[in-house]
Amino acid sequence: MDSKNYEYFMEADVSRFTNEWIAIVDQKIVSHGKSVKEVLSEVKHKYPGKTPLIARIPGEEAMIYNGRYIAS
Repeated sequence: MDSKNYEYFMEADVSRFTNEWIAIVDQKIVSHGKSVKEVLSEVKHKYPGKTPLIARIPGEEAMIYNGRYIAS
């Protein structure tokens, strides 16, 4: 994984992409949508040879389990 893309993702305001998939290439969000297949296809077409960071942005009701308790 490209650590610069990951660092960008951790700091980026992705709130407008709730319940969507995003793709990050060269520290920029270059694609987003409801289907991971469509997002990945667009990135492969626009950025051949690049490996994007792909993430799904959860909604308000996302649950996180850390082995001890559940936070929502």
